Amino acid sequence: MRIAITGIGIISALGAGQQINRQQLLAGHSGVGGVRYLPTRHHAYPIGEVPFSNSELAVMAGYEADTTISRNTLIAAVALRETIADASIHNSKFIIHHLINGTTVGGMDKTETYFTEWKKGNYATLHYIRDHRAAVHSQQLAEHFGIEHVTTVSTACSSALNSIITAVQMLRTGEAQQVIAGGVDAMTRVHLNGFASLGILSQQLCRPFQPDRDGINLGEGAAYLVLETEQSALQRGAHIYGYIAGYANVCDAYHPTASSPDGEGAFNAMSQALEMAQLQPNQINYINAHGTATPNNDASEWTAIERLFGKTLPVVESTKPLTGHTTSASGSIEVIFCLMKMAQKGYHYAINNAFGFGGNDSSIVLSTHPTDISHANGASIHHSINSHECGASLAASAAHHSISPMQARRMTPMMRQLIACAESSIRHNSAVQLAEGVQLGDLSPFYDSPDAIVVGTQWGAMVPSLELLDTMLMTDEQEMKPSLFMMAANNAIAGTLARHLNCKGYNITLMGCEDMYEQAIEHAKRIIRAGDAKRVLVCGFDEQAPIWQDLLTEAGCPADNIAKAQMICIN
Repeated sequence: MRIAITGIGIISALGAGQQINRQQLLAGHSGVGGVRYLPTRHHAYPIGEVPFSNSELAVMAGYEADTTISRNTLIAAVALRETIADASIHNSKFIIHHLINGTTVGGMDKTETYFTEWKKGNYATLHYIRDHRAAVHSQQLAEHFGIEHVTTVSTACSSALNSIITAVQMLRTGEAQQVIAGGVDAMTRVHLNGFASLGILSQQLCRPFQPDRDGINLGEGAAYLVLETEQSALQRGAHIYGYIAGYANVCDAYHPTASSPDGEGAFNAMSQALEMAQLQPNQINYINAHGTATPNNDASEWTAIERLFGKTLPVVESTKPLTGHTTSASGSIEVIFCLMKMAQKGYHYAINNAFGFGGNDSSIVLSTHPTDISHANGASIHHSINSHECGASLAASAAHHSISPMQARRMTPMMRQLIACAESSIRHNSAVQLAEGVQLGDLSPFYDSPDAIVVGTQWGAMVPSLELLDTMLMTDEQEMKPSLFMMAANNAIAGTLARHLNCKGYNITLMGCEDMYEQAIEHAKRIIRAGDAKRVLVCGFDEQAPIWQDLLTEAGCPADNIAKAQMICIN
């Protein structure tokens, strides 16, 4: 099977559209500068803002200028509009039925704006609480463009690349003939303050891989690609920008935010992607690195690159000094940058890396000429008879499971609940019955351990998120706890499970609405059929702080604390 890229659309700090982004990219111009639109007190940090106001973005995206839709949705809609138009140039009747959207922010900007009012009982704007969910933001995009099916991926800074990987899996398993995939993140105060609390924001233009690098410049943007089988593309006479030759998603299983010093996750992602592409390292011409300019990330990624490529390195660069680190959007923006560089320089093969919190590491191999990627293996599926649901009482008795008191103190109640559920599910499906209190990771040769983790959630980790937001607003952005920021990432649970179970394989978090757990189950079956895993641990969770539960009830969309897990396996 050959998977072609037949439409692209992009908006970044460099401007809106392919043409301006290509010009600025190839000229090496940067869009990173002072704060213009974000209502923050932190002006010491340069950022890569999209150079348009919300009302300007609305008109560009086909909304009314006075729309109250979140900036995240507006930025995404501008890029999506170009992508769909670009793919439809040779066939005006071309219709996309599937959107895979990667994001972390969702409608966070509205929550930041109105949360203090909601706490005071001023509910005139409470309807915006529904928009907080990343999945609702994706649904808004789907409705605006008439797209029938939508999936939301939220794996922090690897979200967009994992969205593209999900789209490729759908094509390989025959679920679709064309899919649009990519990602978006707008700047928010939580974003800026959270990264600042980790001490990794630079007050200068970032300098990836340089000895004097001192941190990230954050950015915002969106990019989407139309992916389809080559047969579909040729039948409708589409222009083909390039091909997906291989991909990999793995987990470093090392730390909530830092990369392992030996670059194990980055090495595994790149080497597995090359293996799928049936390429040798010396065939790669160009790497668009994750390259955030933090001392830890760059050292880890460079170690992995040297380990894989030896002394004969391809051209390696990071384009984040031009756009800022666009977090969830970075993977799709930089895939498009790869395609632009390949067309200009005559490169045949390129790798794009995107690494996220929770040790989520992904790589994609791109080709400028037709390249075969294997069909799905069509494995038959078996899953556990019962999903395991765990309440607060199970979580409270963490000592009954394999969580040490020290580990328990570093986890939210929801993290402890999910680990209890996961262990119960693994024990239920294990060929060897393990005693309670035994550390599963120490006995991996003797039980049916998962080689992939798929997590579904509706609201994300709301307890740390809400405390983070409340503290930020109450102190006028003067205080922010880094530990809360790490735990507030939507994929923090998946990363914690991976570290606890020593599961270094495929790892993804999907955001849904009421169907979030069902979406996770279906995705687990998809990756098994695609041959990307054999034993998948599927978890679903929602974590609600009391004030958030009260607000949701007032808004007519109540949610409860939920934790459940099951194993899905090949027969």
